[in-house]
Amino acid sequence: MNTSILYEGLSEATMHNGMRVLVEEVPHSRSVSVGLWVRVGSRDDPPAQPGMSHFIEHMLFKGTPTRSAREISRQIDALGGQINGATGKESTFYYAEAPASGLREVLEIISDIAQHPKFSGVELERERGVVLEEIRGRDDDPEQQAYELFIKGLWQDGHPLTRSVLGKRETIEGITRNDLISFHSRFYTPEAMILVVCGAANSASVLNLTSQLFEDRSTDPSVLLRHAPMLKTDNNSHARDTGQTHIYIGLPAPDARSDDRFAAEVVNTILGGGMSSRLFVHVREEQGLAYAVSSSVISYSDAGVWLTYAGIAPQNVDRTLEILLSEINALRQHGVTQEELDLAVAKLRGNFILDLESNTNRMARLGGAAIVGSEILSPDELISRIDNVSIDGARRTIDTYIDSSRMNVSVVGPDASGISKA
Repeated sequence: MNTSILYEGLSEATMHNGMRVLVEEVPHSRSVSVGLWVRVGSRDDPPAQPGMSHFIEHMLFKGTPTRSAREISRQIDALGGQINGATGKESTFYYAEAPASGLREVLEIISDIAQHPKFSGVELERERGVVLEEIRGRDDDPEQQAYELFIKGLWQDGHPLTRSVLGKRETIEGITRNDLISFHSRFYTPEAMILVVCGAANSASVLNLTSQLFEDRSTDPSVLLRHAPMLKTDNNSHARDTGQTHIYIGLPAPDARSDDRFAAEVVNTILGGGMSSRLFVHVREEQGLAYAVSSSVISYSDAGVWLTYAGIAPQNVDRTLEILLSEINALRQHGVTQEELDLAVAKLRGNFILDLESNTNRMARLGGAAIVGSEILSPDELISRIDNVSIDGARRTIDTYIDSSRMNVSVVGPDASGISKA
């Protein structure tokens, strides 16, 4: 076992089976948060079976040879804890939190469901219905539908990042128990897992427990065959019978390993990251055109997208789109002011410090960075990176990523097919 100290309070180890473990000891905490990341997400689903990663996530909570689904729930409830999972484009995430006295039991449960899912035929059919209802809920939600349409046209050549995490009804209906077993055995291997524990935990004890609970290295580790996507420059209109029209604008953004991500977050905060941002003030406060208007930076392991969104009344589409594009163009032409930069840095710094009050947020930060290969920074180092973003750094980031020649625009709503293209 190779162990090291990444910063005061955070230990890292690579177990004999290849699994990476991060343990952050939080003094005076009385609870613990545990997260297990698996390096497989919707971009890794078989092309003919979108939604497989998400279906697997559901099924892992439906029992093992030693615990039924009900027993898993009862054990967590008896601890006063919580357990859940989530599937993304690049990883699947299982997490639990409980009082410190429940650490061993939480680790036992998470290790058991991740390594030994029973995939009962009865539970498979039952959970198939649950997932199909989740898909129906997505399809009935106009904003989710609009987002899925935008993502579908965002990347060139139908890249796997365009796939829906939930998948399609017809493919979920056809997934078999053998499909689940095969997918799980291929991707749920120790070297594809990262375990993170934060809170009232002792690193030596956690590593000892981990070595007992997780099995030896797989004999045939899976190799992820991923290739980096390219953003598609395009304008798309989708007519949908909805009460609102949804506008999405995509631009390139730094990937999760790029040092540009700190300046990008500062610039994004100025553009559309809160109530003092340009978009919120100009679109909502001054014009009253939207309830929801924002921008965000989404970073993957090998790509990123700078997303701007607004949901507005259909008759206000052209006017709102004009303002959004004008604000993006103004950012490109004139950059940001020192006053805006100082405010954005203070906001990001303060939000991050507040997040540190939660063991779950600490755990999510560490695991989210580790699973995409990003550098693990101490809280002080991360704050320093944000504080050191300068006007010149913001300018370089804007010049690199805010480029209208690489813009992807999607408008979804009533009579959207007749809207003039941006």
